[in-house]
Amino acid sequence: MSQENGSNNSVLSDWIGYWVFISHMSGPNSDTEDPAKSVKSAPETRTEVFLLEGYGDHGLEVKPGMEQPTVFMSWGAVLTVQGPPPDAREEIDREVARRVAEEEGK
Repeated sequence: MSQENGSNNSVLSDWIGYWVFISHMSGPNSDTEDPAKSVKSAPETRTEVFLLEGYGDHGLEVKPGMEQPTVFMSWGAVLTVQGPPPDAREEIDREVARRVAEEEGK
């Protein structure tokens, strides 16, 4: 999913590739013993950390963990998105660059 909002100045554009806090509406998880079984419960609000991979007109593409697949989150479920401020992104970028340089030096 690309940035389809027509602006490269969106705060979401700045947060792509970073871990963000997302408050969203969620329903019950599927039954691990019988995934085809219907499950019911009241919706709840959750705040979780996701890696923001992209966004568009219909929602967000996020990863709940590095080893987990990308999932789609509809804008209808999203309440808030909070990403790192510019100074924190700069620090994160420096740390990532340092680690990459160390790995390349090995």
